[in-house]
Amino acid sequence: MKTELLHKYFRGETTEKEESQIVEWTESSAENKERFLKERMLFDITLFSDDSKIQRKPKGHLYLYPLIAIAAMLAIVFVMDLPHMHKPKQQLSQTIRIPAGQRAQMDLPDGSVVWLNSQTTLTYDEDFGKKDRKVTLDGEAYFEVAHNKEIPFYVQTENIKVQVTGTKFDVCSYKGSNSFIARLIEGSINLLTNSAKEEKTITSLTKGKYFSMENGKYRTGEMSSNNALAWMQGIYYFDDVPFKELLDKIALYYNYKITVKNPKILENYRCTGKFKDLDGIEHILKVIQKDHPFKYDIDNEHNKITIE
Repeated sequence: MKTELLHKYFRGETTEKEESQIVEWTESSAENKERFLKERMLFDITLFSDDSKIQRKPKGHLYLYPLIAIAAMLAIVFVMDLPHMHKPKQQLSQTIRIPAGQRAQMDLPDGSVVWLNSQTTLTYDEDFGKKDRKVTLDGEAYFEVAHNKEIPFYVQTENIKVQVTGTKFDVCSYKGSNSFIARLIEGSINLLTNSAKEEKTITSLTKGKYFSMENGKYRTGEMSSNNALAWMQGIYYFDDVPFKELLDKIALYYNYKITVKNPKILENYRCTGKFKDLDGIEHILKVIQKDHPFKYDIDNEHNKITIE
């Protein structure tokens, strides 16, 4: 397979016949698939080095903020759904994965802007914006949705679906967490059940409102501030939250497994403050130690922390 044709595909400029040719070649052997992924990574790195942008016309742009190194770049790739690409007309999808400790901003083909937080995955179809506007989210993202009354915008999460026509909002729903939160900055959104059999409206949010779900229990209310959105600038605020909630957050963000040997620490400690993503997990633990005495052992090689 010619490198020029692969690059043409990465730019979204291939014909249907050429796409079918690439798919058949990629699936024909493990060596071809490995080469395809290698060329994809090298292609992305070249684009990252040019003003830190990916330009796949007209598929959308990805902007990385602010500390993506080469190793991190390799983890942020557009991934084709190869197992389901046996037929030329089969729907293709693109997946953006943000590694631990990183953030990114991207433009969708319809003009919508999305900020993606650490450990977040966003997936959308190749023809996004033509007949529908649906993305699947695992993680946290802030959306500025381009207005289009004829084609509603949907954010599919593990538990809840968000429906909008054009607005600004934040959604946090990491797979397996059994929690969901949506914060509305501007406009309005509808929150729907995630049932394939019968889709029902749970509630609607207006400007300045939030909705949260934790272990099946719903809450709604007024946003006290926009501090919850400061993660887009790499800042994380905590206001009298349980120590466990803080540990869960930094464990997710920095991709560490944290084990607490003394359960009383989780029961009695509450935390207020903020940290920056550049601070690092050990710096955060040392700051907390000033108010809450505890000991910890950190294994950076295996990304493990033990607290007692």
